[in-house]
Amino acid sequence: MNTYYYKGTEVTPTELKDFIDYVYSFYNVVDGLYPVYGCTKIKIQVATGEYFDRILKGDLEYVHYEWGNGDSLDRERVRDIMFELFPSISYAKTNS
Repeated sequence: MNTYYYKGTEVTPTELKDFIDYVYSFYNVVDGLYPVYGCTKIKIQVATGEYFDRILKGDLEYVHYEWGNGDSLDRERVRDIMFELFPSISYAKTNS
């Protein structure tokens, strides 16, 4: 994993791993709160890399993107990017 620098803040490989684990804990099909079929840590890692690329690129479309130190908004944006990049994934149906 790469180390990312954003506005003078270093995001280390350990922090990225923790973030990926955090995202996975929400979307895995075994015990995730919002299970997504096809969700893997690799796909989350790819989507997270794309998220950082969008933040660093600063395009007008993504000008509002800002790293929140792995908060829930970061998690949701990574989820949305994962759905963009991997259109075969889908929410699992739950009984709740």
